[in-house]
Amino acid sequence: MNMKKETIIISGFMGFTIGVCTMMFVNTDKKTRQVERFDRTEFTIRENINTCEDLIEWMGQDVERYADSTVFDTYIWNLEDMIEDNRNLLK
Repeated sequence: MNMKKETIIISGFMGFTIGVCTMMFVNTDKKTRQVERFDRTEFTIRENINTCEDLIEWMGQDVERYADSTVFDTYIWNLEDMIEDNRNLLK
């Protein structure tokens, strides 16, 4: 073989190798980012559940102070509904 053909063959293999390695890094990086994004989303949903539970507890303590216990009933019902919806998102 002459030098020109050998150079073409070697450069072809090198190009193919670089392309395959690049595609492996691109796909791995994408999968990692999706997992990290899901972890952040899951953390946000769990924090939302905890906040709603804290609000319900606070409203429950506030109801004991006042004679009218129906003031927060609608809010508590909505918060409990939000908690249930968020727990369903985590399943």
